[in-house]
Amino acid sequence: MASFNVFAQQSPQFSQYFFNPYMYNPAYGGLDQALSLTAHGRAQWVGIDGYPFSQNVSVHTPTSILHGGAGLQVINEQMGAMRFTSASLSYSYIMKSRIGYFSIGVAGGIIQAALDGSKLRAPDGDYLNTINHNDPILSAGAVNGLGPDASAGLFFSNSHLNIGLSATHVIPVHISIDGNTSLLDFNLQREYYLQGNYLARISNSVSLRPSISVKSNGVNFQGEANMLVGFKKFIWAGAGYRGFDDFTHDAATGIIAIRVTENLLLSYSYDFTVSALETVSKGSHEVMINYRVNLFKPAIPGKAIYNPRF
Repeated sequence: MASFNVFAQQSPQFSQYFFNPYMYNPAYGGLDQALSLTAHGRAQWVGIDGYPFSQNVSVHTPTSILHGGAGLQVINEQMGAMRFTSASLSYSYIMKSRIGYFSIGVAGGIIQAALDGSKLRAPDGDYLNTINHNDPILSAGAVNGLGPDASAGLFFSNSHLNIGLSATHVIPVHISIDGNTSLLDFNLQREYYLQGNYLARISNSVSLRPSISVKSNGVNFQGEANMLVGFKKFIWAGAGYRGFDDFTHDAATGIIAIRVTENLLLSYSYDFTVSALETVSKGSHEVMINYRVNLFKPAIPGKAIYNPRF
């Protein structure tokens, strides 16, 4: 039996987390006060064989009947021969106060781990017109397994500040991949996220938006900070850095975003690799599209339909 505990890349890395807090925190569902559809695509460490390629598609909306928000999220990540795919539904309960909005959210769903054994090569394998790893652990074909998954979070939001604390894989996630010749176990660790951003209006035309993100599995930590400058609420540009010591230095990021219409936001970021992989990686590319539609009566009276974050 082979056992794998994945931390460094068990949850996909996205540099543009500040555009979509919902991806890491179900408590954000509904706080855009519109039907909000977001899609992210990321190619990480391009140039390395089998580099991670991740997609995240989500939709969430306020719902007055439930006094909060509801949402759906689908995540897919391909890393060499491995693929992780998850789907979850979420609910958030939103409370209004004189200083802003507090919410608590939960999400539940399933996660699939899949291994394409045909992409593996073992030292003693035979690959001449066949796939024979000569290893009882490794499958020659595709195998997969399913497991339950859940997350939970807290969030606070007002016209200037957004901050949230969340945990993913809050229940033990154990996935067995059972093929004809293999039994692989994946145990995904719980991860904690603290993320926030602040809007500072410098003038009627210029705004600053600093943001931070810290994630941990309880033993290891990774942090990043970003600064965006907004011009007339239509263009955002900025930079960020991920890492804070020799163990965690990962990337410097450049970001640009354009609000094409009141409803549509497009963005692109490029990560300059600064870790030990910089000699073999050509960096990481990420794109994001967000579309918001006001279809429903606001669940939270008094808040602007379009969150002033971006």
